Amino acid sequence: MDETAHKIEAQIDRSRERLGSNLRELEDRVAAATDWREQFRERPQLFLGAAFIGGVVIAGALRPKSAGRAIAALSTHPPGDGGGSLQAQASQLWHNVQEALLGVASVRIKEYIGELLPGFDEHYRRAEQRTNMVDPSTGSLGRATTG
Repeated sequence: MDETAHKIEAQIDRSRERLGSNLRELEDRVAAATDWREQFRERPQLFLGAAFIGGVVIAGALRPKSAGRAIAALSTHPPGDGGGSLQAQASQLWHNVQEALLGVASVRIKEYIGELLPGFDEHYRRAEQRTNMVDPSTGSLGRATTG
């Protein structure tokens, strides 16, 4: 009986050591996943792209109101119809580049978060479907109203 108790204690000790080792490994993985310096070393392009997009967004938010009027003028005179000035065409080009960069960055960020968090993609798709539902009361995109 004494020998059986020692075997059980030894087995419990081995299990405890394995669990401790697994816990330390999990802690290391979480620390690496949340360490922005490590993430930057692994994916510098993502961070540089995000910084660039952030700068573009801030520049757009801080831009004088007169620049917004130039873009609004483009909607009435597209570059191809001869009514748009060279400055308006350049402004439209810059606007299109901003939109494209934001689109690429948002896709990359979504993919990156999906890699970090299991199940994120499924929940993101559900949220996207809810957002894109047509509201029957208004016929516009947005959340459908109930009742």
